[in-house]
Amino acid sequence: MNFTANSVEAILFDMRYFFLALLTIILIRIIVSRFLNTLMNRGVITVGTKALIIRFIDVTLVFFILIALLQLLMPQSTVIIATATFLILMLILFYYEVREFIAYINLQLLRHIRGKSYEIMLPNHSKPIYGRILSVDPMTTVIEDIYGKKIYVANSLIVNSIMKEYVPSIQLRLRLSHAEGDPIKVVQDVIESLKGIELGIFRIDEKKFIIDRIGGGEVVARINAYPLSIPVRLA
Repeated sequence: MNFTANSVEAILFDMRYFFLALLTIILIRIIVSRFLNTLMNRGVITVGTKALIIRFIDVTLVFFILIALLQLLMPQSTVIIATATFLILMLILFYYEVREFIAYINLQLLRHIRGKSYEIMLPNHSKPIYGRILSVDPMTTVIEDIYGKKIYVANSLIVNSIMKEYVPSIQLRLRLSHAEGDPIKVVQDVIESLKGIELGIFRIDEKKFIIDRIGGGEVVARINAYPLSIPVRLA
């Protein structure tokens, strides 16, 4: 290939814009890295999450740099075809990762759900999940139930679920024998019985209980017990 003075000058002129774009990309990389460091220092994201995001950004930046170089050296139509082919292959090969990572960004930066307890109804599930959002990782969300059991759910499912905050509790069934007479007196007996129950790490609200049955010399009631700390560690 023969280069004339005019062609060399044209290439150098185009390279000026390439280097300007390269400096802009490097600046963006530095700003994003510092922003992620701030999130990590505040405990919003983990070290592993930061490393994964940085790796993803670096791959994206290298891709744009290569595209810019191709635009300088190859015809526009060839660049468009190469770019479209690369993007299609990336989406096919990394569809799951891209989907979960996009959901991760949504959960991490927009919904601020970590550390809170929820009733979570996942798509196409008949029963909800109850637990505290322990962490939101790039691929999965970790939920901890009242007993400390960890449940791993794909981020895309969490994004599309119905979530409602709730106070963790367990329901106890109380049976009081030899309870007869005036219903008001019976209720008072139930309340007095609640005061004598030793629940250890649980507490009960004596003002909130449900009477299921009165009769036959006994009272059957339901009460909710609230753990003083979560998760509950059973000996």
